[in-house]
Amino acid sequence: MLRSIEGKVLHLGEEGAILDVNGLGFDILCSGSALRLCEEKEVVRLTTYLQITDNGASLFGFSCEQERNIFLKLITVKGVGGRVGLAILRSLNPSQVIRAVATSDLDTFLQVPGVGKKTAERLCFELKRHITEDMLADFEDIDLPVVEVRNTVAAALRSLGFSQNEVYGAMNRLKRQMGADFDAATEEILLKGALRELKRN
Repeated sequence: MLRSIEGKVLHLGEEGAILDVNGLGFDILCSGSALRLCEEKEVVRLTTYLQITDNGASLFGFSCEQERNIFLKLITVKGVGGRVGLAILRSLNPSQVIRAVATSDLDTFLQVPGVGKKTAERLCFELKRHITEDMLADFEDIDLPVVEVRNTVAAALRSLGFSQNEVYGAMNRLKRQMGADFDAATEEILLKGALRELKRN
């Protein structure tokens, strides 16, 4: 099994990267943190998982073993394939996934494109058995008020009639624009900014 890969980044996209490994180009679908490790023309080493289905083979890249392990648990859930599992890890870090499962926080999962209410409910229910005390200790690295503010804003936008994907896209664009200020923003600031982005598109 292909557990990790190291090579020069030939191309970096929104969903993955192409790595040159001794003259071979590997197309890797990456988690959010794995993408942040990649820089074009620089060498990077990624933890990987090779998935082979009826539709062919897909190579997924992660920043660490913890992320890979969370991904493997995610794809055991009905309705969560490799691409949806990776979409979750582009929106959330492993600790946020664990917190959402442990607290049955559907709104956190509903912000992920491709995840509907039924899938969010399955994630919270089916993954609970995988949560250990060691995993719960990771909650210390999560700013809970920040997560709650985002969830409240996302819920408000959905109540206004915007789709889950529209809300996700607007929040992501707003986050890129605001940078570090995004995490410190109030509900009012995020709501106004997200509405502005939604009107543009």
